[in-house]
Amino acid sequence: MQYQLNISIDAEGLQMIYASGQSVTVVKSVVSNPLSGGMLPVAWTAFQPLEENSVTWSENYYIYATTTPIMAGATIVQTSMTPAPVQTGWTYTFINGQFTGAQGGMSDAFNMINQQGNMFNFGLSQQAVINNVPTMAPLNAIPVLNNQLASFTPVQTISVFLSTSYNGGTVLSQVPYNALTFSFSSQMAANIGFNDSTNTFYLISGALRSSHAYAQRLRSSVAKASQS
Repeated sequence: MQYQLNISIDAEGLQMIYASGQSVTVVKSVVSNPLSGGMLPVAWTAFQPLEENSVTWSENYYIYATTTPIMAGATIVQTSMTPAPVQTGWTYTFINGQFTGAQGGMSDAFNMINQQGNMFNFGLSQQAVINNVPTMAPLNAIPVLNNQLASFTPVQTISVFLSTSYNGGTVLSQVPYNALTFSFSSQMAANIGFNDSTNTFYLISGALRSSHAYAQRLRSSVAKASQS
């Protein structure tokens, strides 16, 4: 199963993006347990755009470990990673600086236990192919204590926006309020445009539903129902 984003930006938009030293940034949602107060988003991809851009990925995930502090502006260095894509219903043990996997665990999540002897930061990592260039970067990061279990459930919800980040795996302070945020439905491709006036992205076509548009339609439906 492969997903694809096609992002179109005209000449005026490109000039503004390059002049301001910004990049196209994509955040992909992950539900993590244990929940960490103040958990910061991570830029999965951040790249200098062309007029026509493609971002593709398959649903293969890895669990990684890092000693990089989870603070805004830091770029996560993945110091250890599972040697192969992880499977739901398995639990991956981090010990002696590496991961080993065995059956047993939540069937709808990717599970791990930290037995390294001290706290580490962990998360999911996934490969994206950006304009035919592959890159592997973290999706999220949470602290996990020694002998503590953690689970990760990726969600096909994407946020696209401009930022000053240049690297995938950069910890962000927040996702901007005007980011284009949407969820994939039955199809796995979408076309996205860039509005030069607002410096934001918008959906052109694809089997996607903008959460903002959906909320607007829902409020409209409730208002009409209350009037009838």
